[in-house]
Amino acid sequence: MTSLSRRNFVRGVAAMPFALWLSRNAQAQTPTPFVRYDINSPMGQAMLQIYADAVQKMKLRGSQDPLSWMWQWYTHFVDGTTTKANEIARIFGPDATPLSALAGETWNTCQSHSGQNASHFLPWHRMFVFFLEGIVRAVAERPDFTLPYWNYTSYDPAQRGVLPQQFRLLNDPVFGSLYRADRTTLAKTGQPIHKNQAGDAMDISVAMARANYNTVGSVQGFCRAIDSGIHGRIHVLVGTSKNMGAVPYAARDPLFWVHHSNIDRLWASWNRNGASNPTTGTWLNTEFVFVDALGQRVSCKLKDFFSTDVLGYTYDKFVSPTGTESAAQTTGLIAPASAVAERVAKAVASAELGDKPVRATLAPVAARADKAVLGLDPTRRRRTYLVVKDLHAWAQPEVLYHLYLTPSRATVGLSQNMYVGNINFFDAEFHDHGHGKAGDALGENFYSFDVTDLLRRMLDGGTVNAGESLAVTFVPGGRPNQNAKPLVGSIELVWQ
Repeated sequence: MTSLSRRNFVRGVAAMPFALWLSRNAQAQTPTPFVRYDINSPMGQAMLQIYADAVQKMKLRGSQDPLSWMWQWYTHFVDGTTTKANEIARIFGPDATPLSALAGETWNTCQSHSGQNASHFLPWHRMFVFFLEGIVRAVAERPDFTLPYWNYTSYDPAQRGVLPQQFRLLNDPVFGSLYRADRTTLAKTGQPIHKNQAGDAMDISVAMARANYNTVGSVQGFCRAIDSGIHGRIHVLVGTSKNMGAVPYAARDPLFWVHHSNIDRLWASWNRNGASNPTTGTWLNTEFVFVDALGQRVSCKLKDFFSTDVLGYTYDKFVSPTGTESAAQTTGLIAPASAVAERVAKAVASAELGDKPVRATLAPVAARADKAVLGLDPTRRRRTYLVVKDLHAWAQPEVLYHLYLTPSRATVGLSQNMYVGNINFFDAEFHDHGHGKAGDALGENFYSFDVTDLLRRMLDGGTVNAGESLAVTFVPGGRPNQNAKPLVGSIELVWQ
């Protein structure tokens, strides 16, 4: 840490409120906003070179330096083989210091994946990327720098799901700092990371069409749909359990940041498409402390980060409600038909997943046993959702699991016409926020899939009979980690 940044931190024992920080920061005073670019654009390539240079310099800084690469990684989550308290003692020694106190405030503060409010996910990561971007400007001495984004949902087949080449160059003198060996084979070899998966794991149309930020009943809101959907899928498909594929190691990989720049772009796109962020709720005032490029402690509330316009940046391209790149649109958002979910069927037991397909039969709840077609609202006023929740894993499975909805008859084979979607366990692993391996509750960990049209097609096509029960089959999209022991605690059909 430089003497200037150390003095700034020691002097600023009380964290500066973000509103004051922003009023004094040059970014807020610029006549035009900074622009974040697609990595594959000429400007994106130029920015990526600056980023690679800064990453190399940050890796050379000591772990006690808030501008170091390790500090940024640990702000998200510390090494999964130890605890936050142990790492602070190891790095700073047994005696409390201002820097060890700062580490205590800032490390392990990605809370949306360890049992805290899942709505924190988007604004907390916007904070994280925002301050990292400023640190890169300072370390690289490039005040014009903006963090590019990895556009993995591009419909260009050369880009869709393909890891940018600059992250695959081990000994390159310019981009070698962006390389990590612990990525999946498809990622490292420049193939689409979703190549061997059922369905289209890069599709974001369902999430982008959500009208609500927060979950309503059993229908995922935009925040949860993005978090558990494309966000988690990218982590799992590109990284192992010692890298991007697991929360404790994810931010160690330089790829993490361009991934989250894109997640932030999807949120900004959703707002430009006419959707609104929450305006009420005590969680909006939740505060987190970050360190800026001068070593100053900055206290930020989640609600401070709901607008990129206020923060002084934008993107070169946005995404429509259908998931395609386009100008902003104000139509196409879909709100739940009702806020009340009514359960109509449930699996009698949890599903313990592994390296073979696992089948769970859905039995009608008592109040719905008289209905002719299990799962379909006879009034057609409500949609039917397959809801899986209470996911748990002792380690990252390192694969997606694909869901199929079929008649309960054992003789029925799986087909694309029965395909529902996929789940991942990125945020379902037990983590340690300093209270022991399983001392913290897991996150929200639920998925919901609208299966109304699928059920109607099955009925109309004769795949399922009117009085027949249904089953859900979970199929691994690869060879899972044998130590993971993933579990789906609850499987239901609901009307909403």
